[in-house]
Amino acid sequence: MIIKLKWVVIAEAIAILILAAVLINSYLAESKSDKLRNSGFLSQRIYAGLLEPKSFLITNFMPLKENIHNYIDKNNLNVSVYVENLRNGAFMGIDEKNGFFPASLNKLPVAILIMKKIEQGDMSLDTMLEIKDIDKTDSSGELYKTKEKKLPVGILLEKLLKDSDNTALRVLLRSVDLEDLQLILDYYGIDINVDYQGVQRAKNPDLITPKAMSNLISSLYFSTVLDAESSEYLLKLLSESNFNIKEIANLPDGVKVAHKFGDNYYGNNRFFHDCGIMYIGETRVLYCIMTKNLDEGAAEETVGVILNQIYNYITSTKSKLEKYQKKT
Repeated sequence: MIIKLKWVVIAEAIAILILAAVLINSYLAESKSDKLRNSGFLSQRIYAGLLEPKSFLITNFMPLKENIHNYIDKNNLNVSVYVENLRNGAFMGIDEKNGFFPASLNKLPVAILIMKKIEQGDMSLDTMLEIKDIDKTDSSGELYKTKEKKLPVGILLEKLLKDSDNTALRVLLRSVDLEDLQLILDYYGIDINVDYQGVQRAKNPDLITPKAMSNLISSLYFSTVLDAESSEYLLKLLSESNFNIKEIANLPDGVKVAHKFGDNYYGNNRFFHDCGIMYIGETRVLYCIMTKNLDEGAAEETVGVILNQIYNYITSTKSKLEKYQKKT
């Protein structure tokens, strides 16, 4: 009996020693990781475990650029394109600094400023805002038909981003400070007029570029202006857009797209744009495609073809790299 008890004590002691060794090794490994994180030369994402070594992130977009360029030239299109891998910053552009009429892309800065006011405690998603007769316009969206005299901010934001509703834009604009609007547009490098109560503030109110729009979209993705929760909320609304870009671009169900489209076909204007982020597995691809002087159907088809080319290049390149990665 005494011998059996002795072996139990020894076994327990060994187990305690093993556990202590594991804890010590874990502490040392964590300590080493912390030291490397603070003084190492690699990306912090490696030390934090957010990015695996030998991940083979896509860096070369030249073949994609050539393909899209050929499509644009072959069809004699007035199109500008910007594409960026948000995981490593690799990018490509085709006339990405050409200016276009912004159309409904101007709604995104307004949504960001409204969320900023919510973060500051000046309002909430439940705050009721008055809908005046002067706000109502049938130029985009169906909110002008409402008989409601007030609606909550949350509903107005949904109408703004999901339906690109211009009545919602006018209502929300009354809660935006002109000084804040100027600051946020300067931050993104955007110089446009957002129809701020008739105030013509921009030097070039008819111009926005794919590159400038990429600054705004990446700001949402990296949450550089808003809290993470607020940025997530706006991107979620953009992913629920009633304009089905996935169908137009023939993208598979597993791909998510958070995007904002803009169009203007009044008078002699013929503009159509779509900018957003494609979520393809762990890959995050920012894109911005702007068109001019195309009929609405042709413009949508053009954006769909180019977005499909981007998707196919990403997936085919990833497949090749993954096969090579398995050999190493």
